[in-house]
Formats: sequence, structure tokens, C-alpha cells
Amino acid sequence: MRKEVKLYNLIFPMWGIYFFGLLFPAFLLILLPANFAVDSIMLLVLFFLLKLPEKKVIYKKTIWKTWGFGFLADILASGIFVAFSEGLSDVFQRGNVNIYLPYSSLPSFLFTTGAVLLAGIFIYVFQRRFVLKKLTLEEGQKKKIALGMAILTAPYLMYLPPM
Repeated sequence: MRKEVKLYNLIFPMWGIYFFGLLFPAFLLILLPANFAVDSIMLLVLFFLLKLPEKKVIYKKTIWKTWGFGFLADILASGIFVAFSEGLSDVFQRGNVNIYLPYSSLPSFLFTTGAVLLAGIFIYVFQRRFVLKKLTLEEGQKKKIALGMAILTAPYLMYLPPM
């Protein structure tokens, strides 16, 4: 007997907000500037807290890469967890767990937390390796900025259940 395939997980995952931006240009027009604003505010707050000189110059050198690599991190983490959830769909269905409702069960919450953590790790790595690499800041300052961006801009919207 042929196994029944359900595609609702791929069409509307809880973290599909990033994929919706790719599919629906109107949504993208809202998502992109909002993400840019959040990244800008967080960078400037971190620069202020670290008392960096020439905040404006550093901001201009980093904001576009920060914004682009932040989206890349979110999309990579989302894609990995969508694929991972499809591989585990039988296990979750047997346990009567809805993986796309993060507050419905402990496994769902842990799964979502793993996705957010993975995106945060990607953000940290991208900040360190690509965004901050050529700046003339101390290594400790670069690590603090990368860690701050990873914590402050991780995709916490993944905790919102689908509509």
C-alpha cells in the first residue's frame, strides 16, 4: 500500500514567514524594511554599548552585509528544519505531536528552539567570518557584536504558531 503524503508542512510551516517573503512580493515589501530596521537598531545599540569610535562609519560598512547574511541565516535554518521535520514526520505523528504548534508539546517547543538556536549560530558565524572580518576592531569587540546580533536578531517569530 502506498504511503499517504501530506504537504501541508511544506506549504505552511510555522517559520514559513521567511519563505512567504520569497513567494509573495507584497509580504516581502513589509518584511525586508522591518528586518533592516531591526538590524540597524541592534547594530547601533551594540556599537553604543561597546563605546565604539566612528559608529557611523562602522555602521555603513556593516549594515548591508548584516542584513543580507541575517536573512540567509534565517532561510538556511528554516530550510534545514523543514527538511528535518519531514524526515521525522512519522515519529511526530505517532506521538500525536504537532511540530508546527510550538507551545502544544515539549517536543514541539524543543524543535522550534533548535531552529531558533541554529539560526542564531548561523548569524554569529556569518557576522564573524563575513561581516566583521575586515574591520579594524579588537577581536573581543567583534565577538561581542557577533554574539549580540545572534542573540538579539535570532528569528523568534518561529515561536508564533501558523495562522
